[in-house]
Amino acid sequence: MSSCNHYHLILLPKKSKKLRCHFCHLTIDLNELRNRYCPECFEVTGKKRSDFEEVDDVKMEIVQYRCEDCGVIIDCK
Repeated sequence: MSSCNHYHLILLPKKSKKLRCHFCHLTIDLNELRNRYCPECFEVTGKKRSDFEEVDDVKMEIVQYRCEDCGVIIDCK
């Protein structure tokens, strides 16, 4: 157990939406999807598939803080 009182908190940025490819089931952040098609399908088959579904992520609703003193991550709803 830490003796830190967590007085110096930094608000962490929210995570971007996640998408899942319908063909290979790769899950990727929206920010990482540069070419609008699945990089895994393109590498394996050479086809540019862009059929994705949005993944429901419970963590998207949680606000996170990091303590500058001890480095612990604190989740808040």
